Amino acid sequence: MNKSVTRLYEQFQPAHYDLQLKINDEAMTFSGSVVIAGKKVGRPSQRITFHQKGLKITQARIRRTDKKGAKVFEVSRINTQDSFDEVRLHSNEMLYPGGYNIFINFEGKITDGMTGIYPCYFKQDGIEKKLFATQFESHHAREAFPCIDEPEAKATYDLTLISAANIVTLSNTPEKEKLYGKLVDGEYVACSKDEATQQRTFFETTPKMSSYLLAFVIGELHSRATKTKRGTDVAVWGTVAQPANSFDFALDVAKGSIEFFEDYFGVDYPLAKADHVALPDFSSGAMENWGLITYRERVLLAYPGETSQSIKEVIATVVAHETSHQWFGNLVTMKWWDDLWLNESFANIMEYEAPDAMYPTWGFWDTFIAQEALSALRRDSTPGVQAVKLDVNHPDEISTLFDPSIVYAKGGRLLNMMKQYIGEEAFRKGLQAYFKKHAYGNTIGADLWAELSEASGKDVAAFMNPWLEQSGFPVLTLTQTGAEVTITQGHFLDDMTKIDPDRTWQVPLFSTNDAVPALLATPASTITLTTSETALINRGAHGHYVVNYEDDAQRDMQAQMIKSKEFSNGERLMVLNDASMLARAGIRSYGDVLQLLAAYKDEDSETVWDMIALIIGESRRFIDLDDSLEAAIKTFIRSLVAAELQRLGWDEKPGEDIGDQKLRATIIGLSAYADEPTVLEHAQALFAAYQTNSSAIPPELRSIVFGVPVKLGDKAAIEYLLNLHHETSNSDLQADIAGALTATRNPKTASMLLSRIKDPALVKPQDADRWLIYLLRNRYCGDTAWQWMVDEWQWLVDTYQNDKSYDMLPRYAASACSTKESADRYKAFFLPKTNQIALKRNIEIGIEEIATRITWLERDLASVQTFFN
Repeated sequence: MNKSVTRLYEQFQPAHYDLQLKINDEAMTFSGSVVIAGKKVGRPSQRITFHQKGLKITQARIRRTDKKGAKVFEVSRINTQDSFDEVRLHSNEMLYPGGYNIFINFEGKITDGMTGIYPCYFKQDGIEKKLFATQFESHHAREAFPCIDEPEAKATYDLTLISAANIVTLSNTPEKEKLYGKLVDGEYVACSKDEATQQRTFFETTPKMSSYLLAFVIGELHSRATKTKRGTDVAVWGTVAQPANSFDFALDVAKGSIEFFEDYFGVDYPLAKADHVALPDFSSGAMENWGLITYRERVLLAYPGETSQSIKEVIATVVAHETSHQWFGNLVTMKWWDDLWLNESFANIMEYEAPDAMYPTWGFWDTFIAQEALSALRRDSTPGVQAVKLDVNHPDEISTLFDPSIVYAKGGRLLNMMKQYIGEEAFRKGLQAYFKKHAYGNTIGADLWAELSEASGKDVAAFMNPWLEQSGFPVLTLTQTGAEVTITQGHFLDDMTKIDPDRTWQVPLFSTNDAVPALLATPASTITLTTSETALINRGAHGHYVVNYEDDAQRDMQAQMIKSKEFSNGERLMVLNDASMLARAGIRSYGDVLQLLAAYKDEDSETVWDMIALIIGESRRFIDLDDSLEAAIKTFIRSLVAAELQRLGWDEKPGEDIGDQKLRATIIGLSAYADEPTVLEHAQALFAAYQTNSSAIPPELRSIVFGVPVKLGDKAAIEYLLNLHHETSNSDLQADIAGALTATRNPKTASMLLSRIKDPALVKPQDADRWLIYLLRNRYCGDTAWQWMVDEWQWLVDTYQNDKSYDMLPRYAASACSTKESADRYKAFFLPKTNQIALKRNIEIGIEEIATRITWLERDLASVQTFFN
């Protein structure tokens, strides 16, 4: 655990790579050569060190190119240090600081691990095909070629790809030249394109950039293309198995995002083209390679008539997120991974800015609160969770930084809170200055704070650093007597016995009462209002904290403003969330939270209903302690949703609100869980109709409808869905099928589904975790899924250990544990694995999360029983 890496950039600073890679698709190998031009710095030594992982270095030489003239140094020894992914080139002569060219030949294997260079598999008309793609973030460029694989080591690249002829080759920059050849008497000779078996593709020189942003894709692809107002070429690509019209929606978003960010950031898009590629196999959601952004098919392709509004919104946010990275992360890059938030937190907030400008009626900022705020607050309240900014000392720690709830959701929420505090105009002005000052360079957080402070006249570093460098957030407690209001802040955790009593933040209060100050920077403050009107804070729901109103009058005022909808959607949502989190921490009871639902009896906002559904989901946890609660909870749900079920019905109405399309799915989904007879009956009828007419089910309702016959044990329906999953190339449809099948209440069916996970012809490795987590959380089949995970752990390690999702496995498992027995089982299995750097943090947090959940459930069981009975 104490291993730390030497920053190789402190020894050698590359300026340019001339890289040639030859892909042998039949042997699943590659070979290459690279000339690295750069500067040796620091003390004289007899070696130069680069990153590599899994490569065989076949030849190397060193040539000095400084003012003293050219000199070739013999490489006397090549040795690899696998624990730090290094190759060390030793010379018998002393190598002094100065300019050098390093020539290296190498070979490597192409594996299915979805990092480095890897294959993607797809079917076209029943024929198995593959393409080749790259994933170099965070530190996987070293799996493809020797390099200084650190974000600060920016350089330009000339890439040449040698591949099979007559297929598409894409990289970061436009193609410069393509030469064709064929094998004649054992040697390749030039020939025409029609005769060729091999092609050699030369790409334009890249801008100065980090190694993790280099990328290429090779295979049978086609595209739809357009141009921005400034003339940048924008294209969306997919395999030839995908219909071209599934590219159109993402293409519109991609074009609009570039145009939006050029205006918002005040800096033109830096490259000549922007390609967006849907990959059949891809571990992450998407990757911001400069000029060649890669995606899972599900978050880029929108099939007309088959893709739901919810998924279109996901596509819009993901495309905007990755496009914003072309500035935040690519043009200006963090110096080291401890400032990853400079990339991801900003992309998180920008993924809502651009789509909201393009589709202003879609309610993206309500979604921001419903998704990012809830994810951030609930993760950030767990003892031991990481801060947004975190030290990184070893490559294995890097993947653990990519916690979606912290560096993405919390970081984005903090930046939005800061934007609201300093104002939109100052925020944009500061960003524009930052990009112009640091273009093509590397930065730390202080560089950004300096520009935002200059633009706003406020000390942004003093405001933001405690939020970024400390985990957790405050609970603000308000008491009011007449016109006198006291506000206190204190560290909040699900387990309040583990709080840090000395932890404070500069807290923006966001009150509509002018007497309430803009900022609470002390542990407590007493304010005298001009009237005795009830003071409310966190208006707009921008603050990353929970609010506890101690007085009945304050809570009554909240309830009245919920009923009358004087609170915005986001505010109504956060009132319910605050109550829930306060109950989980023991400050209120969960019975009080359920009582609060009465104020939402006329609720019609989709995002607020998402919060109500979350409360229902939490209340279902208590069933693990008292089985008799299930029937009472279902009865309660049927009553709760009745009015909205009647209002919305099953069919989309011409011109109806976008939110209603998504809300219908929430209401029908709750009704299906609650065994509402009319819903179950209609769902089965729709499922039968779907088998002859795929338009019978609105896309938004597809997973719910599919799930009903599965829950009812319909074997024919299960078989139909398994066949459909295998035959379709629509990854969105496959995800809906996975959600439905894993809702089974039959452990034998669960075992059958789990047995399919290891077969990539049935379940792609990128999707295996989805099937596992859904089944782990299934209270009827969770034990079956747990045992499968234990039995197949070595397969999971072999498949995912180099993947960003590997450290999520203990987190998924912890989310399914609600009893002392499951806690003991979790610790027995995972504690021995804390010697793995990649898993340690999430295992320890998982243990804390389970312990606090059990304490909460046992403490509040009586109040929940009283409410439902």
